[in-house]
Amino acid sequence: MRTNPLIAPALAGTALLLLCLPAQASDHTKTALIDMEDARSGGFGGPLVKLGTINGDNAVLIGGEGGATFTSGAHSLIIGGAGYGLVNELEWDDTGRKLEMGYAGLLMGYTHQPDRVVHWESKVLLGAGNVSIVDSGGSNDEDANFLVSEFSLSGEVNVTDFLEIGIGGAYRLTSEPLIDNLDAGDISGPSVFISFQFGQI
Repeated sequence: MRTNPLIAPALAGTALLLLCLPAQASDHTKTALIDMEDARSGGFGGPLVKLGTINGDNAVLIGGEGGATFTSGAHSLIIGGAGYGLVNELEWDDTGRKLEMGYAGLLMGYTHQPDRVVHWESKVLLGAGNVSIVDSGGSNDEDANFLVSEFSLSGEVNVTDFLEIGIGGAYRLTSEPLIDNLDAGDISGPSVFISFQFGQI
């Protein structure tokens, strides 16, 4: 019986392909956001100043952020905590009463290419806060708690290998506080901020 002359080259090619497949599979690397075999951990902490509005008035909030970082290549994940408090006095009514507010919670975030001099970072805070109406003597006339979520996006500069300065914007969204003449829209809203992070990512 005469053999088809194309069969031998086809068989040889198939055998070569089968031999190459295991080698290619062994060279294939699994892709993931954080490669645990080439990852490093770090931490940071520092103050932050926010400028925004609360109940229609200009508000200044000062607070701090801190957490642990897990970095691999161009990606860094953040988990930690943050808290902010209103530092300027906001008039509540004509009787001299003031509005006070603060909030804190779990902080989670992502930094893209943290080893570059200039890079960007996004964070989300999930937590709770308190708002109070305080009389001229410093006593609480009304007091209420609320839930809060806040998303932020910032550009950061590595000033040194231990200090980052960031400038960005945030939006705060709260639940309804149980205080008359004050609703969620009065204490929610956008803000701009400057942050100082000390540590190593």
